Amino acid sequence: MQACSGSFRGREIKAGFYPYIGLTHTIRRRGPGWEIRISDHCRQAPQNVLEAIILLLACKILRRKPPDSAQRIYDRFRQLPEIDRQVQERRLRRGRKQIEDARGKHHSLDAMYRELNAAYFNDQVDIRRLGWGTRRSWSRLGHYDPTHHTITISPVLDSPKVPKSVVSYLLYHEMLHTLFDAAPGKTRKQHHPLQFRRAERAFPEYVAVRRFLDRFCRTRGKAEYLAGATVSPADMV
Repeated sequence: MQACSGSFRGREIKAGFYPYIGLTHTIRRRGPGWEIRISDHCRQAPQNVLEAIILLLACKILRRKPPDSAQRIYDRFRQLPEIDRQVQERRLRRGRKQIEDARGKHHSLDAMYRELNAAYFNDQVDIRRLGWGTRRSWSRLGHYDPTHHTITISPVLDSPKVPKSVVSYLLYHEMLHTLFDAAPGKTRKQHHPLQFRRAERAFPEYVAVRRFLDRFCRTRGKAEYLAGATVSPADMV
């Protein structure tokens, strides 16, 4: 904590374990001090793992790059088969997916799912539930949950400003995860391996769609900034 201690010196810091479903850890301001909650999956974790978690949280608050050593210590811990088993068991017991209807106001996920499944997956993808999320997330636009076998798309995309091809691409991306689901404890790089990226780029208008999404999220969908960001074959490279 030496790199970050100056910013927290003299502040009251409360830390404890919290029964999160997964390996979630949080740090929040509480009046003049700070409150740290560490997933109770880590109750039996070695001291160096707990110190690494706190350091990673502190660096996130300060917007600093965490030491590679701390990241390695934590990654080794969360990739342990026993920890992954505990997390999956709790998700099955307690995790309840909050998903709205798939029809949407402007885009029907059901219709897109059927079209994509037939065109690219030989109707082999079988999702238990599909729908729009309950939170308007701009950072996480789509999510495939392998535990509950569901796909959720952020409702910010259910907009007349968003072309159908953009929503279709996000759904296609999450459907690919049903085929490329990586091993427990996967890193972000393993989450999207080379084969995944190649399949992703097979989507029509891939470059134009990604360009649109980048601008759409950066501007929070403001129409005046979306001019010229429409998806068209001319944008393909």
